[in-house]
Amino acid sequence: MSGKPVDSKFDYSVERQKVSNQGPIPEGSYWISPADIWENNAIKSLLVSSRSAWGDYRITIRVSPGTQTHARGGFFIHGGDIPGSAGCIDLTSSMNQFIKDLKSLLGKSVNCHVPLTVEYSDAE
Repeated sequence: MSGKPVDSKFDYSVERQKVSNQGPIPEGSYWISPADIWENNAIKSLLVSSRSAWGDYRITIRVSPGTQTHARGGFFIHGGDIPGSAGCIDLTSSMNQFIKDLKSLLGKSVNCHVPLTVEYSDAE
């Protein structure tokens, strides 16, 4: 899921994608790199953010040329206990498995780019 719910529902419309810190990550082409995996631990939790909001891991989402972000940025894939985000891709309890699978698939190739396409079937 991405963005914050409105009346308990997630709105992936193009207009909502333009809303900073509320709407979902805009549709388009992005990429991630395993080198950007940030692992939460007790010290980082105290210094940076809450584990309940971010989970045990986060990974930076980078914008590919040609993607219209509507002047938004700072996107991540992360987990956490609270469904929804300020525009990130929130995998909630599935984030740890995602990181495990990503590391297994790529092995020691941490300096590679993994394409990420964001597309909403119900965006209007």
